[in-house]
Amino acid sequence: MTKESYDKINAIKWIGIITMTIDHVGYYLFPHLIWLRMVGRIAFPCFLYTTIQGAQHTRNFKRYLFQLLGTGILTIPISLYSGTIFNVLFTLALVAISIIDKRFFGLALVLSYFCEYGIYGFLLGWAIYCMVSIHKLLGVFLFLVLQFFAGSSVQIFSCLAIFLLLIDTYSRTKKIPKIIGYIYYPLHQFVLLAIKFNL
Repeated sequence: MTKESYDKINAIKWIGIITMTIDHVGYYLFPHLIWLRMVGRIAFPCFLYTTIQGAQHTRNFKRYLFQLLGTGILTIPISLYSGTIFNVLFTLALVAISIIDKRFFGLALVLSYFCEYGIYGFLLGWAIYCMVSIHKLLGVFLFLVLQFFAGSSVQIFSCLAIFLLLIDTYSRTKKIPKIIGYIYYPLHQFVLLAIKFNL
């Protein structure tokens, strides 16, 4: 992996974490402020991108997959609050599996129906995979087409992430420790829920 690619992945991770936090602040604390949710739509494509890159470049894919699924399982109690058992980490895991071993595409597609973002989220991952690894314009086209099937007017703002994913030059940013990257997802939601219910 080149230094430019490494810098890009790290920057996209930061953007994903920041926009996800803004999204969840809106979801848990200020549901009437729709602009927070609009900004938050950028997060999922960012995490799809970093998952795809992580799956393709990890030295140990089984461990990488275990980390995704393990964090997803630990987060289930929090996910139940929003009515989701299999949260977004399960969706990311299915995307990763299907990209590394394309024989699992059909099964992963079916299983994604039961996960957060559903089949839309799974196919969005493949659109991003196509955009960055196969054919840029085709990937962008597939990304845009999927927005018509998202079933949410707010979700259209995920298209803003296209520009972030197509930029190749990013300034060097501080690396996010891997353990922090995984712990942050359930931890920040727990903190927001604690604030919401004054725990």
